[in-house]
Amino acid sequence: MKIAILGGTGNIGKGFALRWGQKHDVIVGSRDKDRAEAAAAEYTAFLKERSLPSSIRGDENKAATEAADVVVIAIRYDQVPETLSYIKPALCNNQVVLSVVVPMIKDRCYLNMATDSIKIEVDPEEYNADYFCYAVPQSGSAAKEIQAMLPNSVDLVASFHNVSAKRLEDFDQPFNLDIAVCGNNKQTKDVIMQLVCDIPGLNPVDVGPLEAAALTEPITPLLLNVAKMNKALRHAGVKFV
Repeated sequence: MKIAILGGTGNIGKGFALRWGQKHDVIVGSRDKDRAEAAAAEYTAFLKERSLPSSIRGDENKAATEAADVVVIAIRYDQVPETLSYIKPALCNNQVVLSVVVPMIKDRCYLNMATDSIKIEVDPEEYNADYFCYAVPQSGSAAKEIQAMLPNSVDLVASFHNVSAKRLEDFDQPFNLDIAVCGNNKQTKDVIMQLVCDIPGLNPVDVGPLEAAALTEPITPLLLNVAKMNKALRHAGVKFV
């Protein structure tokens, strides 16, 4: 398949490119074409050094979207509206869109965005880290907000909220993790579940419709906090048993 990774120059975007670029045609997407091409060259060199196959190139976001079968939204939450507005004309009804977006903030938690935040007191000397909270969108999840911004003919799947970006880049340590997958269309969800299987050691788990993203997205800040506060769990993940 042809996979466009919007945000492909970021941490988790890099991990996806390195993993999927061995089996699929990956297009690293960025607002800046030169930056995307430089990142693609870096990722290709990384795989070549390990004698691994690669098919990775870079392009700006709209061109990457136009060329793709699967479009991965791997950008910051606050960049979503502008990016989706820009690429929307390039989307078509035979594409699958994957959201890995998580709305997070540091040191302040909300029961919902209409309430006042609750200050989280963290001792930096004890934890040497910020505390991450899930900033609950009014619709319940980033995935539901993204779905509302997409053309009606384009299906959205939400996944990969419970894997460390750094672990995706680490080819020295094997995976043994489950990856939660949410979506309303079985065929498009199956496409993403196969992409999960294309990364050795990752097992896709169907956790229900897109509404379930309200349960899976908060796992990201939870795992970040676990990793930062427990040195032995630096790359914490999830296994359903």
